[in-house]
Amino acid sequence: MTEPAYCLYLLHCDKEILYTGIALNPVERLKQHQSKKPPGAKFTRRFKQLELVYNVTVGNRSQAQNLEYHVKRLSKQDKTHVIKEQMSLYNLKQFLGVKSD
Repeated sequence: MTEPAYCLYLLHCDKEILYTGIALNPVERLKQHQSKKPPGAKFTRRFKQLELVYNVTVGNRSQAQNLEYHVKRLSKQDKTHVIKEQMSLYNLKQFLGVKSD
């Protein structure tokens, strides 16, 4: 049986904060965040406007969590670069210095 593919996503919160997460379906996850109720993240509840600005299919949950860890450590400027370039998974891993599987 094939494992579902997880995606890494970035949200723009009120056009100032960048939120990083993983989900099987980033569009559905955005709806959960926008509902302001669980299972949306507590962090995003305080923002009025949430916009999905980047997502990339990663692979299994473990791979997605590993990539999420590295992206969360980026500066806002570097995250903005990832968004602007709409980096592929390969290019994102190169940018982060993460070994490809």
